[in-house]
Amino acid sequence: MQMDMRVVGKRLPLKESYEKVTGKAEYCTTVALPGMLVGKILRSPHAHARILNLDISKAESMPGVKAVLSARDVQKRIYTLNVMTYQLPDGEPQDMIMFDDVVRYVGDPVAAVAAINEEIARKALEAIEVQYEVLPAIYNIEDAVREGAPAVHEPVPGNVLIPATPVFCYGEVEKGFAESDVVVEGTYQTSKQIQAGLENACSVADFRSGRLTVWSQTQLPHMARRMIAHLFDLPETRVRIIQPYAGCGFGAGTDLCNEHYAAGLAIKAGAPVKVKYYRNEDFSNRITREHIVRVDMKVGLQKDGTPKALQAKYVGDAGAYACKIGSGCGVALASNITEYEFENMHQEIEAIYTNHLSCGAMRGFGGMQSSFVRETLIDEACEKIGMDPIEFRKKHHRGVGGLGWFPMTEITSCGLDECLEIGAKKIGWKDKWRKGQKDGPLRRGVGVAAMGWLSGAQPMLLEHTNATLKFNNDGGCSLIVSPGNLGQGIIGSLSQIAAEALGIDYDDVHVVLGDTDVTGFDIGTHASRGCYCIGRAVMKACGMAREKFMQRAATKLEAPAYALEMRDKKIYLKDDPSRSVDYREIAHDLIYNYERNCEQLVIHATLEPTEFAPPWQAGFAEVEVDSETGVVTLLNWITVHDIGRAINPTVVEGQLEGGTAQGVGFALFEDPIISQENGAMLSDGFDKYKIATALDIPRHEAILVELGDPSGPYGAKSVGEAGLFLQAPAISNAIYDAVGMRLREVPMTPERVLAAIKNQKR
Repeated sequence: MQMDMRVVGKRLPLKESYEKVTGKAEYCTTVALPGMLVGKILRSPHAHARILNLDISKAESMPGVKAVLSARDVQKRIYTLNVMTYQLPDGEPQDMIMFDDVVRYVGDPVAAVAAINEEIARKALEAIEVQYEVLPAIYNIEDAVREGAPAVHEPVPGNVLIPATPVFCYGEVEKGFAESDVVVEGTYQTSKQIQAGLENACSVADFRSGRLTVWSQTQLPHMARRMIAHLFDLPETRVRIIQPYAGCGFGAGTDLCNEHYAAGLAIKAGAPVKVKYYRNEDFSNRITREHIVRVDMKVGLQKDGTPKALQAKYVGDAGAYACKIGSGCGVALASNITEYEFENMHQEIEAIYTNHLSCGAMRGFGGMQSSFVRETLIDEACEKIGMDPIEFRKKHHRGVGGLGWFPMTEITSCGLDECLEIGAKKIGWKDKWRKGQKDGPLRRGVGVAAMGWLSGAQPMLLEHTNATLKFNNDGGCSLIVSPGNLGQGIIGSLSQIAAEALGIDYDDVHVVLGDTDVTGFDIGTHASRGCYCIGRAVMKACGMAREKFMQRAATKLEAPAYALEMRDKKIYLKDDPSRSVDYREIAHDLIYNYERNCEQLVIHATLEPTEFAPPWQAGFAEVEVDSETGVVTLLNWITVHDIGRAINPTVVEGQLEGGTAQGVGFALFEDPIISQENGAMLSDGFDKYKIATALDIPRHEAILVELGDPSGPYGAKSVGEAGLFLQAPAISNAIYDAVGMRLREVPMTPERVLAAIKNQKR
C-alpha cells in the first residue's frame, strides 16, 4: 500500500466546520422562503379506527388558513416511507396510503393544514371534526398471532407480514449440532431505540411553474425524489430535492418523514410550506430502529472451538406498516455469516404487524441485534469448552478469501487478529479476566466482543454511484457527488481522496452536493458506503482526469503521456523530473486557449462496486456491578477498528467515539416504551427517554489498525455504523465475568440486572 501520502491520512479540518461553528450552516429548520406557511398534521388519537366522516369546512374558513389537505386532495397510491425499496428489483412491501380511511397507530396522519403562523395552524387542527369507528387493536406480537386477533391489514391473515422464511442457509445444521461437543442456546429481546437527533423532523416544499422543490433531511435524495414523484403523479424531472445540513441522521433519513405532507400542502396552497415536528412528535411519529423483538439462537462448537453450527430465528415487530422490518431482519442474519467459520448455518426471519409506530432504520441496521446475541452465546460456549474467548475469536474468524456477509461475496482483507491483540493488551485482559473481586457488593469484570461488517450493501442491493469533476482555469475543481449531508465527515474525506489522486491541495477541491438538479444519481448514505463506494467513484474520475491532463501536457513536454507523472501540481517526466510543466498552466490552457483548442474539462465516472471489504473490530469493556442495586458502571471501553486506511484519522476516531455513546445507550439505557393499553409512545421526550450523556461515557479509546484493503480508495474501508455494535455484548460478557450471570435482554437496566442476580441466588 502506498504510504507517502500528501493529503490522505492527514488530520485536516472538516470543510463544513466553519459554517457550523459560526452558526451560518443552513438546516431544514432554518430555511426561510418569502411567504412561507406553517404546516401541521392532524393525527389519530386511536391505535386502530375507521374514519367515518371528516369535516374540514370550519378549518378551511378560518382567516389565515391557506390549505387543508385530506384524502380528497391526493390520489390513493400505494407507497412506503422506505425509499430504499428502490434498491431491490422487486422492492420491499408497500402497504401505505396517504390519508387512508383506516388509521393503524396513535399518530397516523388524518389531515394536514397550512396557515400563516403556528397558532392559527394549531387552531385549524382543532377545528377539524373527525368521526371514528374505534376498532380492536394489538400492541405486541404475542397478541397479534393469537387466534381471532384483529387484523391490522385486512388482506394479511394472522397479521403475519413475513411468514417464517429461511434465508442465507447452507450445510446441514442438525448434522452440525450432532457433531458438536457443546451446544448453547437462548432467547433474546432487543430494544426499538430512537435516533434522537438534535434536529427534529422538518421539511420545506415549494411548488411553482409546475415544479416541486423539497428541502429534506434525507440521506437518499434521488430515491426520495422518486417516491415523492410517484405519490403526486409527477415526472421525476419535475421534482427537485435539496439537502441542507441535517441535524439528524443515524438512518432516520433513509425514509420519508414529513416531506410528502409539506409537498401536498405546498401544491394545494400555492405557497411554500414548512412542516416541523415538536419533540414529542419526533419521538412518536418518526419511525425508529428496526424492531427485532425476539431472537432465538443456537450455537454448536467442538472441544477445540471449531464452529460447527449456528441456527437462528429473528422475529420482527413491524408495527402498523412494513417499512424496513423485512430488510432489517435480513441484514441482521446476514451479519452472522461474516464473523466465524461456521460449517453449517440455518437462519429464518419472520415479521408481524401490530398497532403502533413502524420501524425504519438506525445506525448499525440489524447488526446491533445480531452482535449482542451471537457474541454473548459465543462467550457462553467458550466457557463450556474451557477456551479463552479472545483465543477462540483469533482462531476461528473468517479471513481473506472467505465468505462475506452475503453469498457470492469474498473477504478482501482482515485485521481482526491485530484488533484483538491490541485491545487485550490495552484492557489488561490477562490480569483481569476471571480475576475480579468476588467479595462485597461491588464486583468487577471484563468482556470482549468482535465483528465484521460491510462497506456498502453490494451485491444484495443496487450500488450505483456517480462522481463528477469540473476543473477551473486556476487548477481548482468542483467535485459533484450526492451523499447524505449528515455531518459524518464525508465532504472532507472525498476532498482528501480527490486532492491526493490529482496531486493538488485539499483546499483546491470544492465539494458540490445536496441538489438532485445538479448531482448525478447516487444511492446516498447508508450501509457504511460513503467513503468506500463514493470514494472509489471519485478515484475513478480522478484517474480519467489525470489522463486528460497528461495528454495535454505530453504535447508541451514532447513526450508520450505514459512517461509522465502528476504530483504536487506538477506534471513531469518520470525519468527526468526536471522536465515539467505546472499543472495550473495546463488547466488555464484548457479554458483560455487562443489556438481554437479550448476544452472545459468535466469528467464523469459511474461505479457499481462488486467487491466486499469488511471492516473488522474488537470491543473491550471493563465494568463494575453493584450486586445490591443492579447498577452497572462502565469503567473503561476500548474500540480497536480495522479501517484499512484512515483517510482522515480524526474523522474515523470521531465516528467510533460517537458510536460508543450510542452503543452504550443501546446496552444500558435506551428503551422506548409503547403503552400496552392504547399503543401510544410513552417515551416521547428526553425527560422520558435516556440516552448516554458525557457523564455516562467512561474512559475510552479508539485505536485504528491500518493494513489496507486492495479494493478500497487508498486502502480505506468503512466505519460509519461499526462504532456501536460491540458495547452491548462486551458489557454483557463483562457483567458475567463480574457476577456470573447471563443477560439476554437490552437495555441491561439496574432492574433487570438485579432481578437476574436474585434469580441466580434462588
